[in-house]
Amino acid sequence: MHIKELLWNIVMCGTADALYRLVTNYTDGLLSRFAISRTPDNTFARLEDRPYILTERQQERIQMVAHLLPLMAGEISLPKLEEQSRIWVEKIRIQAMKNDDKVMARCRLRDHVTAFRMTTCLMLCLVCERLIKQYGLNGAEQRLKADPNLWKRMLQKAQTPAMMEAYDTIADSLLDNDLYFFGEKIARAYENNESAQENRIRMGKNDTIYERLPEVFTLDMAYQHSLAVKGAMASRNAARMMLKNWRKQGIVILCDDGTYKKTGH
Repeated sequence: MHIKELLWNIVMCGTADALYRLVTNYTDGLLSRFAISRTPDNTFARLEDRPYILTERQQERIQMVAHLLPLMAGEISLPKLEEQSRIWVEKIRIQAMKNDDKVMARCRLRDHVTAFRMTTCLMLCLVCERLIKQYGLNGAEQRLKADPNLWKRMLQKAQTPAMMEAYDTIADSLLDNDLYFFGEKIARAYENNESAQENRIRMGKNDTIYERLPEVFTLDMAYQHSLAVKGAMASRNAARMMLKNWRKQGIVILCDDGTYKKTGH
């Protein structure tokens, strides 16, 4: 049966072990549809005398927003958020390519879409908040029913710099957690079609193979740096393919003497 639109999502809380029991195949597409977050480690935290709970006003406001959201139906284009999404996914593509990180390159393809949806949800809640503050719950409901396109105009204005920054934060978090919990597992699945070690070290932009290399370098130097970064998964042939991709993307050129030179892109 074909499901045209996904109308519900599940929120689950559990341990890392529970997550690994739930996701056992790392490349079949299921993982790419998860939005994983981490809670702070409370192993050595003090037991709070008064745990935080929502106030009555906060609960009431949440119920108001939840009441208004179903009144917003239809399709909308968000060009500023779309552009922000494209900037982010291109930034990660370049970073992944410089480090020959196929796992990061693949994870970004779905994470930027999930971040787009999550940011849009925040913006819709912001629209509800503004309507409630200006007109109250009943007045907001009346205006949304009288003008079905009101929320669309307000949503366009909600594409603020703060929301664009929120998008980057959400997208970075999604990617970081994908790699934190499953980075090595996905890499091993690509290499050997089996799971691997649990621990992982996430490397930033300045740790990439590309950044480690001097302005002019050789294939052997690229291979040695690949070994330092990727360990046993590195090979001379993989280094050649990495350099071929770099040349194709224009971030290095092949010199007449057989060396490679960075272009500064």
